[in-house]
Amino acid sequence: MNLTFQDYYYKYLGIDKGELEINKRIFSSNQRNKPLNGQFVQYVISTHIDGKLIFSVAPQYYDDLFVLIKEQAIGNVDEIIEILNTFFSNKLGNFSLRKMYRLIPNENYDIYNSLNSSAIKLTKEIFMDNLENIDEAEKVEIWERKKDEIIEGRKFVVLKDKKIVSACKISDIDFGGGNIAVWTDLNYRNKGFGKQVVAEAVKWCINNNILPVYWVDSENTVSISLSNSLGFEIRSEEIVVSITL
Repeated sequence: MNLTFQDYYYKYLGIDKGELEINKRIFSSNQRNKPLNGQFVQYVISTHIDGKLIFSVAPQYYDDLFVLIKEQAIGNVDEIIEILNTFFSNKLGNFSLRKMYRLIPNENYDIYNSLNSSAIKLTKEIFMDNLENIDEAEKVEIWERKKDEIIEGRKFVVLKDKKIVSACKISDIDFGGGNIAVWTDLNYRNKGFGKQVVAEAVKWCINNNILPVYWVDSENTVSISLSNSLGFEIRSEEIVVSITL
């Protein structure tokens, strides 16, 4: 892959390198209004770049947040959380504040030398067969929403008795980085299926010159362990204000 994490991350956060070098720390980004994996919107991402605390903010909140924090000396994570919680408490009815990790694979890790896999590429036939107790009109509507990721071959599954028990997809591709989203049925966890589908998704990214990005809650130790087993390393720690759609 020619794309570096820094190249991807600056664009994803809306950072202007020149402005960062003159100590600007609040950046407006339209990306903060784009839903991720169709599930939630990240209105603010706060992280450290080259040792400097920065905020990537949705445009509609930029001016007010800029006024609030421009003169403040913010020393630690607890202070960031307190400021953002106070700011959004009267602006959003229901939001979450989470500490997240963003990981990418170690360049020396050989993903192609990973374990034998029962993961396969999801097809329309498999997808439609797994839509149970749904009328035909709704099936068509769901297919229209999901078809791009399936037709493009960027979703992988493990089947048991023809049922999907684990799945991983590259849900969004932004600025050359692909978001890895994984799920495993509770009854089939701790069997290696999550690792298998993630490995196939990473291979797809590499084959398509996409940087695989694994974004995970810092408290999700199981998911972090899975990513570590495939050579992923933490490249940034973030405080994120988000809403669930």
